[in-house]
This record gives sequence, C-alpha cells and structure tokens, in this order.
Amino acid sequence: MDILESYRARSVPKEMAFSEVEYRGRLARVRRGMDAQGLDLLLLHHLPSVCYLTGYQTPVSDWYNCLIVAPNGPLTLQVCDLEVGLALVHTTVERILSVGWNRMDEAAVQLLDLLREVCVDRRRIGIEPRRTGLNAHTYQLLRDTFPKADLVDASDLVPRVRAVKSPAELECLRQAGRFSVAAMEAAVRAMRPGVTENGIAAAAVAAMIEAGSEFFCTDPWVRAGHRSGIIHATYKRHFVKLGDPVIIELGGVYQRYTAPLYATAVIGRPSDRLRRLADVALATLALLYENVRAGRTAHEVARAAAKGLAGVDPEVYLSEYHAYPVGLGFPPEWSEDSIWIVEGSEESSSPARPSTECGRSGSRGSWPPASARRSP
Repeated sequence: MDILESYRARSVPKEMAFSEVEYRGRLARVRRGMDAQGLDLLLLHHLPSVCYLTGYQTPVSDWYNCLIVAPNGPLTLQVCDLEVGLALVHTTVERILSVGWNRMDEAAVQLLDLLREVCVDRRRIGIEPRRTGLNAHTYQLLRDTFPKADLVDASDLVPRVRAVKSPAELECLRQAGRFSVAAMEAAVRAMRPGVTENGIAAAAVAAMIEAGSEFFCTDPWVRAGHRSGIIHATYKRHFVKLGDPVIIELGGVYQRYTAPLYATAVIGRPSDRLRRLADVALATLALLYENVRAGRTAHEVARAAAKGLAGVDPEVYLSEYHAYPVGLGFPPEWSEDSIWIVEGSEESSSPARPSTECGRSGSRGSWPPASARRSP
C-alpha cells in the first residue's frame, strides 16, 4: 500500500482554511487570467500560489510541489511523499501524485510524463520563473523535452489575483493581528536592562503561540543597542543595556495569513536624536495613512509620504519604498508580490489590499523608531 492509499484508508478529517465556494471563486479568477494571457496550461511551483488555490500547506516550504491548472477540469497536485497527508488534510484535490522526499529530482520527470498526457507541444504553458519553487533543473527539462512549447512567464498571474483580499481573508488577517499584538505586548514587558535579545524574542514567541498562532513565516526580529542599526540582524545572545533602542518586528499567523507588527522601544529615556527620528517616523506614517485610499496610485501615495522625510538627518539610510503587501505566506518571508508603495509604480490602491508600513532606514547604530515607547 502506498502512502496515499494508507491515508485514504484512515479517512483523515479535513482542516480546510476556507469554504469550497471561496476556493472555486479564486480558481475561476485565475482561469480568467489564463484566458487573458492565452495560456493552455499553468504550472504553479510557488507554494503561496498553490496554497491560495487549494489550501495546501507545509512547514517544509522549500520541498518540491506543483499544481497543474488546465483551463477547465480537475486540478493535479504534485507533492513529496511525506507531505501527502497534509495535501489530503488541507485540500479537496482528488488527483495527488507524490515522489520520495529524498529523490525530489524525480518530480520533474513525473511532471514531464503528466504533460505528455495532455500533448503540450506547440502549447502556451504558464510558469513562475520569478518566484521561489521552480528550480533550474525542472525548468531546463521542460525546455529540452518540449522545445516547441511556448513557456510563458506567468509569475504575476496569481499574485495579482491574490492582491485584493476577500472578506474571509481580511478576517484571517485581523485574527493574525491579535496574535501579533499579544506578542508585542509580551516583548515590551520582557524588556529591562540585563535581559538578552533572546529573552525578549522568547517572550514574544511564547505569547504568539499561546494566543493561537501557527508556525511563523519568520521568527521575531529583535536587536538592541548598536545592533539595532544592522538591517535584519536578530537575537543572538546580546544583552540589553540602559538607554538602548530595541527593534522588534514580528508576525502572528492565522491560516497562513500574517499580520506583521513593527515597533521600537527604548530602555530608559530616549536620546534627543532618537526622539527626533521617532518624530519623523511618526509624521511619515501619518502621511501614509492619510494618503492610502482607493483609486490613488502607489506613486502618488509614496510621493505624499516622502514629504515627512524632508530634512531628515543625511546620515540616515532611506529605502525607496514605504510599504509592501502582506497576506498569505510561508517561511522565510511574509511579503506578497503585488503592489508596493514606491515612487514610479502606477498600481492603484484598494481598500482590500493590506500592506505593512516599512521604515527601512538606518543610521550609525540606530533605526528611526516607529514609536518612542519607553521601557523601565
């Protein structure tokens, strides 16, 4: 008995994140996108794309998976053998094929056999070359085996459908936000001179998990003192001292939807320079909130928000973007690939396009705080 038959013999209960109606609507919108691009077939190797259309999820986000989407008819899902149970639990896909997790290269050969069944030569096949999931080995085999097929870059097809969230998705983000708030409050309570960055991160992690969060897209980012100015540095047994700024960035997860939360605290009283940077950050956030509304382009919002940064200390590094999209995600990131609030982008804002504000800036030893919150 193979692993799929073994699971089906046990009648494993479903754990669907959304209703079948929700998933059917998503698939219909993606198929309309396929029709607009003249695609005869769509191969989705990017795990968030697969999860969006089926519900399939796994913590092992770098293992092989592929969802084969035709213009009509049932879906086909390829996964590694150890993930078959998760495919059965989280999806209603009937045709699930697997390969040994220790022989993942064989998945590409299996995919070629599946494509031969539908005669893809001279067809337009959408793939996701600009997303994680499709490796060079599989891509090269596709090109070599079907030289007359037209492999079309469809990397943006599913992300554009995902960009506008349904009411059910927005509720997932709200629940994830509650987990994030619980974690941030626990992290601030843990701050005191002599605690390690690890101690602060541990408090946040415990609070998020106890509140109900699933496995994270990324661990909490916690850094203090001179390390607070090193982008993406995180907890590493460093002790926090009086006067240190502490950066915290974290995200609780509900049904794979992450609601990131970012804050800066100070152990004791903030310096005048940190206070000035905090004032600039808060003023810029206020402008961003004021200008993000339906119908405005990302460029217009970015230009308006940038006014808050006028006159900032020239030693401060300022990134080009003010916010990025969030929603459904897997390790190691929670951002989506749709609309970014950046100058030059003509994408339009929508009330159902969630994003997280990003102060990607740094100076000698400190970042501009998102708040000037004091800890004892």
